[in-house]
Amino acid sequence: MGNNYRCGDCGRRDSNNRYGCLNCLGGNRRCWDNYPYYNGPCPDRDGNYEALRGGYEGDCGRYDGGRRKDRESKYGIFTAMMPMAVAPNGIIPLVSGNGLCQCGDFAVNSGLITVEEAGTYLATYTVRVPEGQTLASNITLNVNDASQTSAITEVGGTGPVSFTAQAICDVCERSTIALRSSDAINITDPSVQPLVTLSLVKI
Repeated sequence: MGNNYRCGDCGRRDSNNRYGCLNCLGGNRRCWDNYPYYNGPCPDRDGNYEALRGGYEGDCGRYDGGRRKDRESKYGIFTAMMPMAVAPNGIIPLVSGNGLCQCGDFAVNSGLITVEEAGTYLATYTVRVPEGQTLASNITLNVNDASQTSAITEVGGTGPVSFTAQAICDVCERSTIALRSSDAINITDPSVQPLVTLSLVKI
């Protein structure tokens, strides 16, 4: 860590009139004052960092015991792969995707997503019909079994084609979110891309 990283206005400058974290040892200032450069804590006189002794919160998130935690970030990605069989008015079998739901913010069971924390969420889903496949159905986003009118999508045609819809939903703790298909879906061919992708982001 060089002296070209400014560590707040601690009143100590180097010979080139620059602030440096090494010049701020023992100071009360923190190093996120010089965004976008080093955003960590300043060391004390012994070279120890405050994040390792209890944590702090700065512009780029909260540090706890040396581990960064995003401030109030709640998000998840869910996918439904092919082959797929869904009955009329059935729930699309979404599962957790890309390991983004390991923090306990969401639980998924047979396509039914439980939101563990109340709040306002932006839901975005995309249906990608692969080349040579045909799909005809109305896809709805449901919160506690109530259809969200802004996110009803008429999916129809032969691929490759895609459809996207969004809704902003106020949900209570332990609310459930699901995607339903008005008509049967029966696709037997596999694909490396998901047929349906749903993202949930707390806003």
